[in-house]
Amino acid sequence: MYGPLDMVTLTGEKVDIYIMKDPPMGEWTQVASGITDKTGRIAYNIPTDKALGYGIYPVKMIVR
Repeated sequence: MYGPLDMVTLTGEKVDIYIMKDPPMGEWTQVASGITDKTGRIAYNIPTDKALGYGIYPVKMIVR
């Protein structure tokens, strides 16, 4: 677990991005992997071919 002062420690970390397509009891599906920037953040745009319907979907990101 990271706190607000630990963002520097997340710089350049590999992160796996998962989405639950059938909440609340669906399976987690990995949609991408990425590397955090110098502020410990990551951004990902879902491509149109992988787009989901309207709704609220849980997302989790796991630092490798």
